[in-house]
Amino acid sequence: MLRIGIVGCGLQAATIAGHLGIYGDAYEVASVMDTDFEHAKAMIAKKEVVLSKDCRFHGDLDAFVADAAGLDGFIVGTPCAFHTEVACKLEPFRKPIHLEKPVAITMEQYRQLHAAFKDSPTPVQVSLPMRVCPLAMEAKRIIASGEIGTVEQVVGREAVGGDVYYSTWYRDFAKTGGMFLQKAVHDLDYMFHLAGSRPRQICAMSAQRVFGGDKPFDLRCAECADQQDCPESPANRFQERGWGKSVNEGDSGLCRFSSGIKIDDIGECVVELENGAQLSHTQNFIVNHDAMFRGAFFHGYKGTLAIDFHAHSLKVMSHWRRKTAAVDMPYGPFNHYDGDKELVRSFLITMKTGERAPTDLIHANGADSTLACLLARESARQRKFMDAAL
Repeated sequence: MLRIGIVGCGLQAATIAGHLGIYGDAYEVASVMDTDFEHAKAMIAKKEVVLSKDCRFHGDLDAFVADAAGLDGFIVGTPCAFHTEVACKLEPFRKPIHLEKPVAITMEQYRQLHAAFKDSPTPVQVSLPMRVCPLAMEAKRIIASGEIGTVEQVVGREAVGGDVYYSTWYRDFAKTGGMFLQKAVHDLDYMFHLAGSRPRQICAMSAQRVFGGDKPFDLRCAECADQQDCPESPANRFQERGWGKSVNEGDSGLCRFSSGIKIDDIGECVVELENGAQLSHTQNFIVNHDAMFRGAFFHGYKGTLAIDFHAHSLKVMSHWRRKTAAVDMPYGPFNHYDGDKELVRSFLITMKTGERAPTDLIHANGADSTLACLLARESARQRKFMDAAL
């Protein structure tokens, strides 16, 4: 029986915990730390997490740590600003940690985390499901076969709607660190992994072009006097943009044109890899419907591999022959393009055998994309190149 502790039992932590039995392993969550018991219990019920009969609920981290002896693993799903602090306090237990991304939101936190774990026997699986989703693993196999040659250039793009980021707590920069850390952290990770190299130097730009404004920060759409004219109002999202099956489902929560929103809604970065290859990635959160896309092109001398996560497909295009091979890989029921299933599997293996996960913080470069995003954010602020070194 695997006994698990959860620190910060939000949606993603409860999702991972709720999946721990999918491979037939007996488990129970024996200890939970959260500052909002009711929300944590709601997430546990929603995700059908197995609780032990004597499961303890703690309201602060020190109480949880004092009661953590005997646990076989930890899931950390706190708000991002606390990931580093929690991981460092759990390190002495020498038990596997599943740590949500980004692993840090400041360079000070990153240095603290790196120093704590660079020589530690404690395994840390970073929650980077795109790297291990079936589509990315198939892309890795094709690249490793030599079919497109060595990857010389990567061109990535993510364009998705900003619903969750500008209408919920994610819009608070102090809690999230901005959109490079919230979104590009995934994309850069799988691109580094498929390109087979680590970042050496980074430059970036970002801006807040659409969201933000002069409305009160805590104003909700349902309480706003401008509902008739605002394109983000529940009525207009339902009527004009086809959002949801009723006007209530079109409710977009907090006002996206509020003062206090300091996170960017467009951004790009360019990365030179240690092997000399170049990578660029652009992201924006102002599009919807058919304009949405997430994927990348990997260019070698012999061919190009294109990965499209929304279409769950790969294309391998030869440069030497008029030949294109398409691979379609429909997703199963798990989040993040089925990557969550792989995270659960590797976390279970680590708890049972000690084998480190394919997204391990140190041994599998699981912290690289967080570092890259921190440097991209700083590059955008300073308008200068940044070296990817501590």
